[in-house]
Amino acid sequence: MSANMLKSRCVVLALLLLVKGSLGQLNVCGRAPLNTRIVGGQNASAGAWPWQVSLQSSAYGGHFCGGTLINKDWVMTAAHCFSSIGTSGLVVYLGKQTLVGVNPNQITRSVTKIVHHPKYSSITNDNDIALLLLSSSVTFTNYIRPVCLAGQGSSFASGTQCWITGWGNIASGVWLPSPGVLQDAKVPIVSKTQCDKLLGPGVITNNMICAGLLQGGKDTCQGDSGGPMVTKQGAVWVQAAPSKQTYLALSSFPLQASPRC
Repeated sequence: MSANMLKSRCVVLALLLLVKGSLGQLNVCGRAPLNTRIVGGQNASAGAWPWQVSLQSSAYGGHFCGGTLINKDWVMTAAHCFSSIGTSGLVVYLGKQTLVGVNPNQITRSVTKIVHHPKYSSITNDNDIALLLLSSSVTFTNYIRPVCLAGQGSSFASGTQCWITGWGNIASGVWLPSPGVLQDAKVPIVSKTQCDKLLGPGVITNNMICAGLLQGGKDTCQGDSGGPMVTKQGAVWVQAAPSKQTYLALSSFPLQASPRC
């Protein structure tokens, strides 16, 4: 069996496990009972985004990427976060509010398997998705809950309001000030046509979502990669984009005025 075939089977198996695990969480996924406010570009309240995870590694000296809890056993993140590291020394933090200090609702898990999308391209960033199998199942609380996944064939119209979250740098080379409170920001989805005009043809693939403010100012940065971009549908939050592969922040490009990351 070729390596590509084996990799494809691993992804299929992982997706089957995700579907099976998701069936038992339909009454909790995407529900954030402690999310009482929606404001952008500032500190997020504890429990506001209970699917947000922090990926930390001894190889990087701490936090290096975000991720999204999608059921009791799996986290979705960006494949490019694991271009040079594996499971050794990798720790997943769930229920975390600040990078430093006391986090009473926090739990940790190690990772037993990393499954990359078989068609991930480090050159184009297409299919920049990875799944992390946790060392043991998590118990859902108000601070630790899975996000709902968008159904197959889902589309998000231009102008749809989404929220991005993470502990990434607040500007190029500028770390999030201590104690490193989780940040949230609201950004609209931008049409592929508009993005192609701004960024040039070929930058956005058909597997990507473009989002951000045309004037800049709210954005993801280094350390946010792999984290969630969600939109609210009715009473639940749905994952619109799992990584920088599907969320291209407009202000990360020189056409925009905000700091580049």
